[in-house]
Amino acid sequence: MIVTDLTRRALAVRREQKALEAQGYRRHETDWEIHRGFRYKEVIVDAKISIDGKYVYTKLGQKQ
Repeated sequence: MIVTDLTRRALAVRREQKALEAQGYRRHETDWEIHRGFRYKEVIVDAKISIDGKYVYTKLGQKQ
């Protein structure tokens, strides 16, 4: 199998997505759920930018 730079980046993005989702992060637009949706009692606890810079993973939690 020929491993190119594109293949390495794709595999890194998949690995990162799997690891962050296991930690409770979501690659989703969560702002509307917090402002107008059913998650109005929650806040964004942490946010991380993906390796490729195209997505933001957010972790939600309860207000303190």
